[in-house]
Amino acid sequence: MEMSKIIQKVQTDGYCVIENFLGERDLKLMQELTRNYTLEKGNNLGKYAIGYKSLIIKLIKLEFRKIYYTFLLKKFANKFDFRDTSNKILQCNTELVNIDTYFNNVSSEPVLDWHCDLSNKSSIKVKKIINPEMVSIKYFFYLTNVYTNNGCLSYIPGSHIIVKELGRLVFSREIDYEYYWSLKALTALIKRSDIRKKLEKKLNNEVIEKFLINSDKILIEKKKQYF
Repeated sequence: MEMSKIIQKVQTDGYCVIENFLGERDLKLMQELTRNYTLEKGNNLGKYAIGYKSLIIKLIKLEFRKIYYTFLLKKFANKFDFRDTSNKILQCNTELVNIDTYFNNVSSEPVLDWHCDLSNKSSIKVKKIINPEMVSIKYFFYLTNVYTNNGCLSYIPGSHIIVKELGRLVFSREIDYEYYWSLKALTALIKRSDIRKKLEKKLNNEVIEKFLINSDKILIEKKKQYF
């Protein structure tokens, strides 16, 4: 896929799927580098030494092999110029902040329910609202075959646009903060007439309606919606 199409796809829909991105050699390398550090999602063993702090911690723990593996993973990222791609998608300078690995057992059930990562609950505890411009891009590499019903990431197209604008409204104190981590809470918030009117000042009504139609298919019709 051409780079321009990847950038446009992510900017419009919030994601881009590239099948068989890893060649055989890169796939074997990634599998080898992550073999001993892959546990269930949320375990810190799967995190690599990116910043100086984490590097010092791993040096103290004499985790030299993991430091070396971090170097190889960074080299892999540079090989495909992910930073430049991120810069073009977000239209700003970006930097690598995290590399982690984890596995999920093959299952038709979700690892996590439908949710919004940017609901800011942790920041509310310290009375600090995160600037919605401080966004990030995640690159997922599946090292075994995954399909829509057994492990791959699910995403509602265009939801990133709505969530960012909602975050801006909270950040600028135009609306009060409410916890909207779950898709149910997020959808209910967007459907509120006062919130909907504020969103419509900046967003195309088609973007909002498309999100609500897709979320209703998931929440009301209980469908395993594939986009």
